[in-house]
Amino acid sequence: MKIDAKDANGYVAAVDPVRRPHLERVRALVKETVPQATEAILHGMLGYSCDGRLFASLGAQKNYLSLYLCDLSTQPELRATHGEALARLKMGKSCINFTSTDDCRSTPSRRSSPRRHTSRGARWR
Repeated sequence: MKIDAKDANGYVAAVDPVRRPHLERVRALVKETVPQATEAILHGMLGYSCDGRLFASLGAQKNYLSLYLCDLSTQPELRATHGEALARLKMGKSCINFTSTDDCRSTPSRRSSPRRHTSRGARWR
């Protein structure tokens, strides 16, 4: 589902009211965990970057929400490190699909935030 929005607040306002609270919870978690991140509309979704490098995107689809963790595809060791928690989720190559934040309990959340940047991208601790 494409949402035409000029800024992040406009994007959130356009999300289905049933899913909006869940999107807002994940948005708040990203902002709390990575306060230096820049939030913008990128690729038709909420995009989060540090030092100009995209590390996550959050999108509202017709029937679910998607959290794209860019480093899962560029750093396969992350999937291995957090494999047990990630195995319980509906995932694509680098995205987690969910209808409720309750679907994502016991996931890596704060432990998986980018802390140090290298030429390869964010390193997660």
